[in-house]
Amino acid sequence: MSDEIYTLGLWQVKPGNEAEFVTAWQELAATFLNLPQPPEAGQARLIQSLTDPTLFYSFGPWPNMATVQAMRADASAQAGLGRLRELCTTAQPGSFKVVAQA
Repeated sequence: MSDEIYTLGLWQVKPGNEAEFVTAWQELAATFLNLPQPPEAGQARLIQSLTDPTLFYSFGPWPNMATVQAMRADASAQAGLGRLRELCTTAQPGSFKVVAQA
């Protein structure tokens, strides 16, 4: 497996804030693309549950853990993540490595 890292977030959005959350996520994705070591454009995803419209997952690949750490240290990225958290009752971001694929 490669050194590629995925960030994955579970987001339970406060009811009525779904559209605002999607907009804030899109703004954060644009912020990520302006980082000194950005992820590859077009690879980030935000998905919404079909049975619970307040439940979202976001995920996307990063070249390595150093780029994830640089993103998490960036003030503009932290502000964007903070905005997402404000719109949620639960926010659980994390980092993961690929261990198998088919």
